[in-house]
Amino acid sequence: MPETNSATKLSLSFAKLVATPTDISWSQAYNAGNLFACISLTIPQADDTILLSALGKDLFNVLQSEFFTLQEKNINTIKTAIQTSLSTISEGVNISLTLAYFKDNILLVFIAGSGRIIMKRDEKIGVLLTKQQNDDLITSASGFIANSDTIILETGQFAQIIPQEIIIQAFELELPNDIVEALSPQMHKQDNGAQAAIVIACRGALPTLPAEEIEADEDPMLSDLSLTPTQTLIPDEEPESKSEPEFQTEMSEQSFEKNSHKPLSLLTLPHFNFGLSFNHRRRLFLNIALILAVLLIISIFFTIKKYHDDKERALFQSIYPPAQQDYSEGKGLTTVNASLSQNSYKKAQTLLQNGETKFSKGSSYYQQIAVLLSQVNSAVQGNTAGQSTNATAATPTPNSLLAVEESNNNGLTFGQDDQNVYVVTNNVVETVSKTDGTTKTIIKNNNYWSSPVAIVPYDDNVYVLDQKKGLLKFVAGSGGYGENSYFKSSPPDLSSATGMAIDGSVWLLFKDGSVKQYTKSVSNNLQVSGLLKPLNNPTKLVTDITMENIYILDSGSGRIVKFDKTGKYQASYTSSVLSNAKDFTVDETNKKIQILSQGKVWEMNM
Repeated sequence: MPETNSATKLSLSFAKLVATPTDISWSQAYNAGNLFACISLTIPQADDTILLSALGKDLFNVLQSEFFTLQEKNINTIKTAIQTSLSTISEGVNISLTLAYFKDNILLVFIAGSGRIIMKRDEKIGVLLTKQQNDDLITSASGFIANSDTIILETGQFAQIIPQEIIIQAFELELPNDIVEALSPQMHKQDNGAQAAIVIACRGALPTLPAEEIEADEDPMLSDLSLTPTQTLIPDEEPESKSEPEFQTEMSEQSFEKNSHKPLSLLTLPHFNFGLSFNHRRRLFLNIALILAVLLIISIFFTIKKYHDDKERALFQSIYPPAQQDYSEGKGLTTVNASLSQNSYKKAQTLLQNGETKFSKGSSYYQQIAVLLSQVNSAVQGNTAGQSTNATAATPTPNSLLAVEESNNNGLTFGQDDQNVYVVTNNVVETVSKTDGTTKTIIKNNNYWSSPVAIVPYDDNVYVLDQKKGLLKFVAGSGGYGENSYFKSSPPDLSSATGMAIDGSVWLLFKDGSVKQYTKSVSNNLQVSGLLKPLNNPTKLVTDITMENIYILDSGSGRIVKFDKTGKYQASYTSSVLSNAKDFTVDETNKKIQILSQGKVWEMNM
């Protein structure tokens, strides 16, 4: 098999064009890493029961989740992901979806509903894929990318409204932002919210692979995207019988005006008098020497300038497009995997911060990097702050954990199971029935605890976390509860422990923000990760065997932070009532959090 050069990394830059939504039409352009898509949703007439923007957001969330969890991304698996995401759209809503995925130096393109995908390669413009019928069929194609290719993804409505000659003129520009600015006035002439497009410029594409190395499951309809002269896009010249513009297959010759320059005349050069007498022949040779000297100086100047410009351009290309790609990927992963999203933001931030110092402040490269760095910093700060949520006053269920805790002044710490609320006082552990509020003493303090910070009932036993006495395990027996220690040997230092939860494993929270997990008293060496802003005075930890995540009350930062059970950061929720919160409960099924703060119970949505 022939060797291929994989040293060159594909860099993608892009710009989006989206129309203003209306009551019956909505559109959006989307990017996450090497995935690009345009979508529009329309309905025949206004309907208050159908919110197109919400449907579109749900579709993108499902598409992200399905796409980024694919172990192998090819024509068939991506089609399945698209089909799954389209199933979220209500009946009666028309959809247009165009999608492109860059896999190394191969491009995979798809259309569901209606749409069009156009490419410019060198001086040729051609249609890669087009579809006009709004049916359930998903069309696709794949092929190689070349350096300096430019691709436009268009919704069906955008393709119908924008004239071909406007697209041809826009393609004369090089940068995606300039192409979008050229197309924008034409798009906004129509009050149609279903128009959307995204322009993608490819730089540094890998060398084309031999035909035998193309994946077997890729669509054979387009094995190579190399445009031939017969794929050139020309202006409208179709017969009158055709109501819609078509892309012709005839060759369109491009005519370029050549600048004419007058030849440099010896007579136009200045005359120099050095006090010497020269005959005509010597004056001619002197003028020729002066011209050559001037041309040599000019040549050296422009050579040095070109070298400097090329070097700066190459440096910029090594910084800006990769950082833009990391930033876009971070945005796309925000709702799918917050930890990976933050990693992408940090990579972009590091690239831009290191690159910013390599350009003079007045240069356009510096300004572009500064603008993107500002956007990345805002995204990082937004992730650090968490999702701000309004907490509203709520009435707790009678005899629930927070209701008992709100009215009990003697309790030092509280816990619960399905039947009872457990209260630790200086003298006893008692239960409060959730059914009728009946109070019952189950354990007397025979010098067992002195500084309890958490109590958790689990599997008929009761666990009390005490900062001085350790983790106490009270085992139920016929004569009551017998006291034991959870840690059989070499117990950890629990003097700074602040919270505990049990789901089969024992989870312990410490004041320094660390979280430890023990199974059968043996540490699992858990490490929390992905949190940009460290925990500051965490006080409570909530999870159980029915929950998929663990939740920590970070009182010092006024937030509740969510991690999955491998320790990866997922999300955080902020509210003013959390700074003074005493305890909280989580309902993952209904996505609700209840907080006991300032003597009241508050509720917030996740």
